[in-house]
Amino acid sequence: MARHEEAETAARAAAANERAAGHVRGHASAVELLGLLRLRQWRYDEAYSSFDEAGRIYDTIGPGAEGERDLPRARALLERHRGRALRGLGNREEARERLTVALRFFRDTREAYNTARTLTDLAETSLDSGDAAGALPLIDEAVTALAAERASYHLAHLRALRESCLDADQSTG
Repeated sequence: MARHEEAETAARAAAANERAAGHVRGHASAVELLGLLRLRQWRYDEAYSSFDEAGRIYDTIGPGAEGERDLPRARALLERHRGRALRGLGNREEARERLTVALRFFRDTREAYNTARTLTDLAETSLDSGDAAGALPLIDEAVTALAAERASYHLAHLRALRESCLDADQSTG
C-alpha cells in the first residue's frame, strides 16, 4: 500500500510539473500514468476519470504543436485503458466498444504488442460475460502476435486464460 501511495504522489507531482512547464503531452501522459496506477489498484471510477482528463489534455494539442503526431496512438491507448476501467466497473458492452476502437488502430498500425494486449482485454471481457467460446479466438490471435515479441509474462497469462476457456467449455458442454 505504501508503494502505491508513493507512486501516486510521484505521478501527481509529475503531472503538476509538466503542466507548470507547459508540456502538454507530458502533462497528459502523467495523468494517464495516474489512471494506470488507479486501474492497478482496482479504483476503476478514478482510473476512468484520469483517462478522460488525459484525453481532454491531449485535445488541447493543436495542429503543428509538439506532440500532435503522437495523438492518434495516445488516443488509442486511452481507449484501451478506458475499456479496461469499464470492464472493472462491470460495463462490459461499452468496454468492448472502447477496446474494439483501440484494436482497430493497433491492427492498422501493425503494433503487435498493443494489438495482443487489447485482444487479451477483449478476451477477458468475453470471459467475464461467460463467453468462453468467443474468447478463444482472441486469445489464440494474441498468442500468435506476442510469440515474436518474447513477452513471456503475457504469454503465460494467455495460456492460463485459454485453459479457463477450455475448462468453462467442458463444464457447460
